[in-house]
Order: sequence, then structure tokens, then C-alpha cells
Amino acid sequence: MRRFSFYIGISILSFILLMAIIGPYLPMIDTELSESLYIKHDNGKIEVPPYPPSKDYLLGSDRRGVDLLSRLVVGARETLVVIFGIVFIRFMIGLLLGLGSLYSRVIRGVLNIWYQLFSYIPSVFLIVMIVGIPFFLFSPSRAYWFVFVIALIEVGRVGDVIYKLVKEIAGKPYYEAGIVAGCTPFRLSRKYIFPNMKSQLVTIIVNELGRTLFLIAQLGIVGIFISMSFEADGFGGYNFINTSDSWALVLSGILKDMWSAKIIPMSAIFLISLTVLSFYLVGNGVIRRFNKR
Repeated sequence: MRRFSFYIGISILSFILLMAIIGPYLPMIDTELSESLYIKHDNGKIEVPPYPPSKDYLLGSDRRGVDLLSRLVVGARETLVVIFGIVFIRFMIGLLLGLGSLYSRVIRGVLNIWYQLFSYIPSVFLIVMIVGIPFFLFSPSRAYWFVFVIALIEVGRVGDVIYKLVKEIAGKPYYEAGIVAGCTPFRLSRKYIFPNMKSQLVTIIVNELGRTLFLIAQLGIVGIFISMSFEADGFGGYNFINTSDSWALVLSGILKDMWSAKIIPMSAIFLISLTVLSFYLVGNGVIRRFNKR
């Protein structure tokens, strides 16, 4: 049964990855995400979006008449690239800080400050405040800063978890024997620390992937997207124009859609939940294999 759940997770994750890679090339997918503000039927009746599911709109459309299936498929690649990029940056810096804290009080102090500084305020509020700073807001590299900021905010928490794991291993007799034998910190890490925390590292990565995906969704609900541009409004001011295609965009109107067009937010929620489930099942399968060795 446990092996079966692992294969289920692999199947789901493979489907999502294939959707991100080859989905935009399928004939039923509108990669241009064309808007249709109304449809005039043969009987003269005019229909406005969101359109219900039909042969032209398999899942229906959003409120701008964009095919919902196309939006989800096109947005899959950006969503996965962003969350994997965030988790990679967060994990690598957290790993360096966690390991370094075992050998350096300075690094441990930096990690403590980092963790305490960002642990008492919800990440969503922090990100909203930070990306609203003019430097980030008007930067031509805003999308990259967006990813970097989200990754750094949670680095302290990840680094602290890794430090506690490393510290526990450092208290084992075999680690102390390695110190007595004159092993360098690098060799101690390679020979004793990493082999004994593989399953825990997989757990951290899986948890971070799920947390990050849900965080991106929350930011979409409050109108914060990965990439945005500015457009003159004709009165000397500028409007923010979303240029992101991630799944979070589908959730931007959830307060209105949940009452009148449930298929719009529920489609994104289902896909996000399915992706998180696949991470969990695959991660648990990998952990069990490590533990059997």
C-alpha cells in the first residue's frame, strides 16, 4: 500500500510536469489567452463571461472570457519554476547556515537573528510590505527580486530546523569518534551528517514546496503577483498591470467568484492541492527508501 501511494504520487507529479512542458503545445490550449468579452449567439442573444463549460470552454472561462483550462495549463510552467526556484534558494542558504552554525558562533548568531526577525509576522504581510518598497516595485528585475525575497524570508526557519538536526547528529558517539580521529568539518559533514539526515532533508524540501505553493496562492488572493508592469492612465498616473500567468492569478477574484462562479477558484484550488499531495506522496516514498537502507 505504501509503495502504491508512492507510485500514485509519481503519476500525479509526472502528469503536472508534462502539463507544464507539453501542455501549451496541445491543440485545444490557447497559448495567447485570448479574451472574449461577449459571445453573440445565432438567435441574437448576447452572453458575457464567465462562460460555463462547453465544447469551446472545457472548464468554462474566467471573468475576462479567457479559457480557464488554457490559463491553468499555460500557468503551470511559471508556477512550478517559481516554487522550485524559491525552495532551491531557501534550502541552499538554510543548509549553509544550519551547518555553519555548528562550527561558528558568528553564523549561529546570524541564524538566530534571521529566524527571530521574521518568525513573528505572517510571511504574506512581510512580502506585501517589502515588495511595495519603490526599489522592488519599479525594478525591471522585479520578478527575480520577488522570488529572492520570498526565499530569504523563510531562510531563518529552515536553517534553524537544519541546525537542530545537525546538532543532534553531532552528539552521537560516531561523530565524536570522527572528531577524535582528526576529521575536518567537511569530512565530518560528508561522512556522518549527510548520510544520517537524508530523510529529514527530503521532508524539509517537500514541506517547503507545499508551503511555498500555498504562499503564492495567498499572495494572488491579495493581488500580489510574480510579475507586474506599469501603464499610464492618461491622467499623469500609472496603473499596475499583472503580467503573470501563474495559478495564483485565478484566485485573485475569489471573494466574488466563490458566490457566482465557483469553477474559477475551485479549479485552481484543486490543482494546487493535487500538486501538494503529489509532493507529499513522492517525498514519503523517498523517505521510506532511505530508511530501509
